[in-house]
Amino acid sequence: MAASTSKPGVDQPGPDANPARSPEASTMEQAPSAAPKQGAHGAQVGAPVGNGPFGQFIVKYRDGTAPLTQQGAVQPRLDQTAGRAGLANKSGLKLTWKHRMGIQADVFSVSPALDRAEAVRLMETFADDPDVQFIEPDNHIMLDPIIRGPAVIDK
Repeated sequence: MAASTSKPGVDQPGPDANPARSPEASTMEQAPSAAPKQGAHGAQVGAPVGNGPFGQFIVKYRDGTAPLTQQGAVQPRLDQTAGRAGLANKSGLKLTWKHRMGIQADVFSVSPALDRAEAVRLMETFADDPDVQFIEPDNHIMLDPIIRGPAVIDK
């Protein structure tokens, strides 16, 4: 008789159990496609919506970093990142700090505005900075007009 290696009171799947069919496994398989991309240092990179133009972004620096603790350090960091982005086809590319949000993330504008590929390249450059927690385009939400039917409801 073979000795069992399982511990008493601990449920283990049987030999015919398929962990890939469990609800947890299917969720884990789907999670990477739904999750934001990550940079080399673990920074989350938001996906641009549409083809552009992208003229405004949100960046959040990690706790304890100079750009987060010293607001005056943000614009020089934006200038450095613009230089490293490799967007040579954008003459006069300028990143301009606009304001700090309540979540301690910084909003900055990009001039001239970027197309989708250029926006992705810029965000990847930010994600390579170990001080960045996340970067995403400031995708503005627009509402469609409310269309009412021809009948007016009287009360």
